[in-house]
Amino acid sequence: MNPSTHFISCDWGTTNFRLRVVETNNLAVLAEYASDLGVKALNDRFGNSGRTDRLFYFAEFIRTQLEPLPAEHRHHPIIVSGMASANIGMRDLPYAELPIETGGLSFVFQDLTPWPWQILRLISGVKSDTGMMRGEEVQALGLLETMVSGEDGVLILPGTHSKHLAYESGAFTNFTSHMTGELFDLLTRHSILANSVTTGEWTNHTGACFQEGVRTGFSEGFSPHLFSIRAGQILRMTDPVDNFYRLSGLLIGDELARLPQDQRIYLAGSGALLRLYRFALETVMVDVPLTVFQDDELAHALLSGQRKIMLRS
Repeated sequence: MNPSTHFISCDWGTTNFRLRVVETNNLAVLAEYASDLGVKALNDRFGNSGRTDRLFYFAEFIRTQLEPLPAEHRHHPIIVSGMASANIGMRDLPYAELPIETGGLSFVFQDLTPWPWQILRLISGVKSDTGMMRGEEVQALGLLETMVSGEDGVLILPGTHSKHLAYESGAFTNFTSHMTGELFDLLTRHSILANSVTTGEWTNHTGACFQEGVRTGFSEGFSPHLFSIRAGQILRMTDPVDNFYRLSGLLIGDELARLPQDQRIYLAGSGALLRLYRFALETVMVDVPLTVFQDDELAHALLSGQRKIMLRS
């Protein structure tokens, strides 16, 4: 792709959609627009529409979402990462192979021209022997610029399906996926525990409940302790908000127990989830060196990763 002074970053997840107008040289964000119409919902709409041209249907949606952006910035190249390259997205692309290295040379992408005046570069995901990811790999690629001189270790990207990426000699060589977020959602919405938990404010007290869950999950796993959430509420009238944080701690603690105990941990995330994982790590892995990347650093990493792929020929 020919170099451009600006590009439009499209971060399209399963349940969300975001566009950003970005200056190529410094990654400054000039404008942005977000929607909760993720790939899954649009795929459902497509399935019910009677239309047959999946690529055109998804591309037309992107084109309509450009309208809130400033008129002078609507025609820049669009760099799309996330679930748009999955089989429920605009075009199913094959996964790239590991490792993820600083140049992003292993990444798979495809240039599309759904309308003649603009190029859309669709980035695919990355697979390992046991897993795959779409979206997080672009963040990881961008984070390599910051981590490249750091110690070997593991990068945690919390989420619905949290990723643990092995970092060795300046590259990500492997990763595992943990369905912690999805399990929490299923248990709190659709299991027998649903009536025993309620979301609520984070306080010193609920934080202590979370810590208790983290320690238990880390040392004993979560499965033997799930039903105790319900039993506590029925037999001892434990507070459903306390139970909410205790359950979250159980699942996150169990996930963290899979980490090596002798390597640096890198943590990158945003919002409440970043704070929970940081608190959990500082609770049960006090002797393990920890590097935390904040919300703005992860957002910058996504744009940096997209720029690397945009500049590839």
